Amino acid sequence: MSSSTDEELDMLSTSFNPIKALYSQNVHVPSTTAQPLDNISKFELTPTGEVIIKPERPRRQNEYNIASIQRDLSAVAGSSQVSLVQRTIKQRRTVLARMSEIGKSRGPLSRIATFCHTKQRVKVYIRSAVTVRGHCEGYIIAFDKHWNLVMDDVDEVWTRKNKYKSLAIGDARSLDDPVEKPYAVIKRIRGHQVCRRHVPRFFVRGEQIVLVAKCLV
Repeated sequence: MSSSTDEELDMLSTSFNPIKALYSQNVHVPSTTAQPLDNISKFELTPTGEVIIKPERPRRQNEYNIASIQRDLSAVAGSSQVSLVQRTIKQRRTVLARMSEIGKSRGPLSRIATFCHTKQRVKVYIRSAVTVRGHCEGYIIAFDKHWNLVMDDVDEVWTRKNKYKSLAIGDARSLDDPVEKPYAVIKRIRGHQVCRRHVPRFFVRGEQIVLVAKCLV
């Protein structure tokens, strides 16, 4: 009886019983250097049966912030356990960090970064649907890769059509508008008027920008 049992637990025997070997403590492994594999397909990858397992890529220090959170599993399948789960949180770069990175490059945005860091007054030309609408003079305090600009102490100059409401009697241009406008008309050209206003802080979308130039005066 003992001899038959030993043959069933011997991996090199023809009467080897794998199910009994799983639950027995008297199984002797023929090779102590054999690698534990999940399935036979991994064993058949190479003619010798040796599989090279690649080590995990070492991560840089402080690449991720790992925060532990507790999850209550008492309402799941009648369990009363509380599991400790590690959640990986990747550090996010702010706008200021991206602005410093752009300033070190040599692309077109590097000029905007120079204007921003040296606090030089610039003139930004803005377009309308079919032509150039006007320009804004001020200081750039923030920007991004889409050319969105945040400007400070801005003087905006733009051109618009004359808009007068027709009256039954008289001319609309002869009447004074009692409402104070937030802009001033500095001149009129062929049915258009050039307006000017001062804005403490101004946001310009990148898709509306035509040119960014340094103010000479």
